[in-house]
Amino acid sequence: MPRVIRKVLVTAASKGLGFAIARRLAEDGAHVVICGRNRRELDEAVDALRETSTCEVAHGVVADLAKRSDVDILFNRTLDLLGSVDCLVVNSGHAPYGTIETFSDKEWDESYEMLLLSAVRLSRAAAKVMKASDRGGDIIYVTSAGIHEATDHRVASNVMRAGIAVVAKHLADTLADSGVRVNVVAPGYFDTGRVRKRIEDLMVEEGLDRQSATKRVATPNPLGRIGTANELAELVAFIVGDRARYLNGTTITMDGGSGRLVS
Repeated sequence: MPRVIRKVLVTAASKGLGFAIARRLAEDGAHVVICGRNRRELDEAVDALRETSTCEVAHGVVADLAKRSDVDILFNRTLDLLGSVDCLVVNSGHAPYGTIETFSDKEWDESYEMLLLSAVRLSRAAAKVMKASDRGGDIIYVTSAGIHEATDHRVASNVMRAGIAVVAKHLADTLADSGVRVNVVAPGYFDTGRVRKRIEDLMVEEGLDRQSATKRVATPNPLGRIGTANELAELVAFIVGDRARYLNGTTITMDGGSGRLVS
């Protein structure tokens, strides 16, 4: 029986969680397209993917998810490069910190475009392709453990990520009969992006070594540490794999037990 090659688009994947996910799926033999805003970082990421022994096809497309035209160009370009898409991983950047009192209309608009509307537009395009292929597919949203709570300084992120969870549940209901599964992974603190910057800031501001600074950031976590990008990538690989075919419409929080929500 011939091997089925997955055609995968992972957004915001030139580094961090997105890159780790793309690399893990490439290790399973997937043909991968990633996007990012910085051409140099994107090219370096694609080169790294191509060095994976099982990766036969990897491409990068420069795109800013906050721009509607870029989102459309990204998906169409992916179809040109791969011929189809049967796995979409929607990852994105971060909304700025702020409260309802401090956030401007412009910041709300930008957060909406980058986090929520880009996910809607990509999902709509991917669902159309997946339904037409008769092969089914997977849509995965990488959001945040913050979808379960309202924090004073991450209100825009909380609002948009919660909206994505609603979109995911809706699509899981409406696409299931086409063999398309839709799920959400909600990571807590991982050693990427803003968390890594916070660790590095503590090292400079308080003269801490990396281990001590990381422990400070991880203090509320029962495991006493923060996650690694590879750990989240393994979860995504499991979700889109054959062993999880009954998993649909679910949000899986991966935060080491930091959250206090009982679910």
